[in-house]
Amino acid sequence: MSTNEEIQLEILRECRGRAVLANGASGLHVSLNYDILRSPDEGGTWTRVSSLPRSPLRRLAEASRLACRLLRHEVRALARLSDGTYLAANRGGVFRGREGDPVMTRCEIETGDLPLMPPMRITVGPGDTVVWGEYGSGRTRPMRLYASRDGGRSFQVVHALEVGSVLHIHNIVYDPTLDHYWVLSGDKGEEPGIGRLSSDLRRFEWFLKGEQRYRAVELFDFGDRLVYATDTHLEQNSLISLDKATGRLERLRDLDGSCIYACRFGGIFAITTTVEPSPVNREPFASLWLSRDCETWKRALRLEKDRWDADYFQFGSIVLPPGSTASERIVFSGQAVKGLDGRTAVAQLASDTSL
Repeated sequence: MSTNEEIQLEILRECRGRAVLANGASGLHVSLNYDILRSPDEGGTWTRVSSLPRSPLRRLAEASRLACRLLRHEVRALARLSDGTYLAANRGGVFRGREGDPVMTRCEIETGDLPLMPPMRITVGPGDTVVWGEYGSGRTRPMRLYASRDGGRSFQVVHALEVGSVLHIHNIVYDPTLDHYWVLSGDKGEEPGIGRLSSDLRRFEWFLKGEQRYRAVELFDFGDRLVYATDTHLEQNSLISLDKATGRLERLRDLDGSCIYACRFGGIFAITTTVEPSPVNREPFASLWLSRDCETWKRALRLEKDRWDADYFQFGSIVLPPGSTASERIVFSGQAVKGLDGRTAVAQLASDTSL
């Protein structure tokens, strides 16, 4: 790594919690275990939004950060509708509520004879249509795409992917230029893919399928192309530019770990790497990378994985909130990394540096 690829950050403030949503209308959101908090002023002040329901045993576990990591006791996905309604997911389900509700209520979800596998991300599309895909193991059962047209009160299956065709759905992202959704799946063999779901939710087709370079979680949309970082433990991870018309891929640069998180802070694009040990991912550090054009990137932060076992106590990650902000203040959280585990930082570029 050359020194001209490094950039300095100035940490403005820190707080407990995990960044779970950057929303231009309502501000920054963090989860503190199952509690959801909102800040309209980049972490200066906080308002409680609501909480996900939890059992007495899980409430007891909140006294220990390690117990929470072991149980994955956190809000996994959060979205906000235009009327202020929130949708949140953990490993137990999908929930709905409004700011001020003591506890969010469980959404009505069509499951049939299969157990629900709650999502990794929740997306709000045109007209406050809410869409997401199941995140679990689809090698012995279909993975399903869900949608709600009633503000998240109820969800119905809009498409069931063929058994064994994907392991799970990482994300569904709306494309305003082409007026359809991109469906992102993982993990091995033929399972990774980038699909297209029509805006009326009636038609689905695969655009690209069956290679690790199609394995993505978040996208940056540039109108005629998509830019994303791969999330793989099987091959060298890369930043990739995808032409929407032709499907042509261009590798922009290699990365030193799998990439799960991305966010846009004003004119700054941010991605992070995760410490996911494998024969190709040997780096014991998670990194935060920043760019103004998605072509030239500089590393702004590098945090070492802590000593606790990754399988039981989570991979080392720098977590970015899904979404975007108008401000160039950069918000990130630590998971299983030294010095920032369970905390969120608000930062800006150091005064003597520039992207």
